[in-house]
Amino acid sequence: MGEIPELLVIDDEIGICEGVQRVLEPEGFKVDIALDGMTGLELMRQGGYDLILLDVKMPQISGLDLIPLIHKVDPEIICIIITGYATVEMAVSAIKQGAYDFLTKPFSIDTLLLAVNQGLERRNLSIEAKRTAQAEAEAKALTEENDRLLALDQAKKQFIRLVTHELKAPVSAIETYLTLILKGYVDPDNQKEILEKCITRAREERRLIDDLLELGQLESALSFQLSPVNPGEVLTDVIAEFWEEIKLKRLDLVLDTDHDIPETRAVPEQIKSLWSNLISNAVKYTPPDGRITISLRREGDWLIGSVKDTGIGISQEDCQRIFSEFYRAKNAVDFGAPGTGLGLVIVKRVIESMNGTICVESVLGSGTTFQFQIPLPPASD
Repeated sequence: MGEIPELLVIDDEIGICEGVQRVLEPEGFKVDIALDGMTGLELMRQGGYDLILLDVKMPQISGLDLIPLIHKVDPEIICIIITGYATVEMAVSAIKQGAYDFLTKPFSIDTLLLAVNQGLERRNLSIEAKRTAQAEAEAKALTEENDRLLALDQAKKQFIRLVTHELKAPVSAIETYLTLILKGYVDPDNQKEILEKCITRAREERRLIDDLLELGQLESALSFQLSPVNPGEVLTDVIAEFWEEIKLKRLDLVLDTDHDIPETRAVPEQIKSLWSNLISNAVKYTPPDGRITISLRREGDWLIGSVKDTGIGISQEDCQRIFSEFYRAKNAVDFGAPGTGLGLVIVKRVIESMNGTICVESVLGSGTTFQFQIPLPPASD
């Protein structure tokens, strides 16, 4: 509402309209007049009225039928019915339609002023309540966003500390080994063994850097070039890369895939990374003569994939944390297989970027199953 309250009188009796206007304008109100409902509705849509006085029985449309149309434009407008045909039923109908008050013709000046002032006060209170509620909602949203940003900042700092530690460890080891050789503390016959350790630590560093770069790309705002990808064909290529290691450990590989796996729209490198990390873990943590079962099938509009092994397994406590950056279960570390603690993080990010989900089931000492599902694009795509 502006500084001067704006009112509209809708009544087919010109005398009533002019009489209300003469009473209210000296009291500081701006009053417009409409002699039928449709004209009044059009004026209401054009102007910013605070309160409308309207007759019940008018040509074209009644005052009762006008109220919902008025409130559809502005729910806060106060509507006061004025009529010379007052009945209890009509009053009840007016209130049900959203009228604030009901005045019976003829009414006194005091009655009119009281109804108008109380109606405007009601409007002010309603608008103020909504403003307060909106301000409180915005304040709550800001507080929640601030808490989220603080948590994100804390997580970022923790991540940086972890990255720093993980990057420094191999470099420090390599530096120590090479210093011992340069200072002559290592017998020439043992230098080959020390240099091999340096190469091993350098490879660990390279794997970590590769994983960090891939994770950074997944978490950045960069848009990736999507293209049609057949996850089954990518799976075949990835298995070929691990085939020598699978044979070396005498692992029984069971491949259970549908023959008609459809294409999906994805980043080919990410699909490859998904399979590589899951299969790599299965191969690394399954002792010789174990079994790995890989499946891929279609169920309705979803692709369901899984990698199951008979390896060292994961405790229920560790299952809750294995998708966290740099986290490695104690039995995985004790097993002696190298790892960065980022592979499963990358897997989860890839699947989530495709609006999919992943879950893990495991029994310590008996094996682990990772199962994921990703939606297929509509047939029209």
